[in-house]
Amino acid sequence: MKAAILENQGVITYQEVPTPSPQAGNLLLEVKAASICGSDIKRYISGHRMYPLILGHEAAGIVTEVGEGVKENWVGKHVAVIPLVPCFECEQCENGYYSACHSYSFIGSREAGAFADYMEIPEKNAYIIPDDLPFDYVSLIEPSTVARHMLSLGDFKAGETAIVLGAGSIGLMIVQWLRILGAKQIICTDISDANLAAAAELGAQITINPLKQDVVMEAAKITGDGVDITLEATGVPEVLEQCVPITRPRGRIVLAGNQPQDKSLPMTFIEKMMRRELSIIGCFMSYSAPFPGHEWDETIAALLDGSLNMDKMISHHLPLSEAPNIFKQFEDHSLDHRKIILQPGESNE
Repeated sequence: MKAAILENQGVITYQEVPTPSPQAGNLLLEVKAASICGSDIKRYISGHRMYPLILGHEAAGIVTEVGEGVKENWVGKHVAVIPLVPCFECEQCENGYYSACHSYSFIGSREAGAFADYMEIPEKNAYIIPDDLPFDYVSLIEPSTVARHMLSLGDFKAGETAIVLGAGSIGLMIVQWLRILGAKQIICTDISDANLAAAAELGAQITINPLKQDVVMEAAKITGDGVDITLEATGVPEVLEQCVPITRPRGRIVLAGNQPQDKSLPMTFIEKMMRRELSIIGCFMSYSAPFPGHEWDETIAALLDGSLNMDKMISHHLPLSEAPNIFKQFEDHSLDHRKIILQPGESNE
């Protein structure tokens, strides 16, 4: 089979590799669509813990073979890949906090992922989906579940006001879930006017470009004391600082953007947070009990009833063979994009 392999920092190759043979308890998937996540780009540009590695954890495919102990009726099933591989035995797994598993693995990060013609996954990591759902939509189930999980962590309720900081993939998914779940008012910020236009189409009533307007001042004009819930999806320290003054007293802030490790916040951030008696909640992945969680079930339901718009999330469909060129363009900042869907089995060669 062919695969796009992260060989080293800044090096991805497209080459022939052995097709996996599913081990006991595992399935072999023919990958039909794999979406590029921002974390894949970060691993390419900034480096990763292990090489070589097949990246990719947002994926969909068809089961073609099963390992020992797996019923043959899996063959032919259409599935979404659940990338987290918990141990299901530690204290946190028993509590249903799978993202805090003491010894988890992760498909496309700690073991071979979806940027390949075929991939091997544990049976528990295959989520059966209806055959009529497009594979490119199914590959975006995982990022949708992250957005849905953020709203669960923040105890969002219909009729509340919200601001989404960042209109990248997760931010746009958050906007959609806020709309679906009945937010009274959705504000979205981003430095890209194109992203803001997408946010407006997907449900944001008000958009703010921080390069043109002061987010804190504009939020105060719109909301007075602030929104009920703030959802941070950029990983930019300067944006994180905006969270406190734009959230109403006793409001909630949910953080999902991965912050750089070499930055710090001013102590006034803590003081203002205390004065407003805010709840600040971290989000890591997208899981709840029973595994993989209601976030996955609700995403499927929203896809089936049409309330979750995946077309607006996708900017490119490209053959997997283009992966080395695509990632080079990420590094050069020469590719304007939203979600890029890689399609194995197709080639520009």
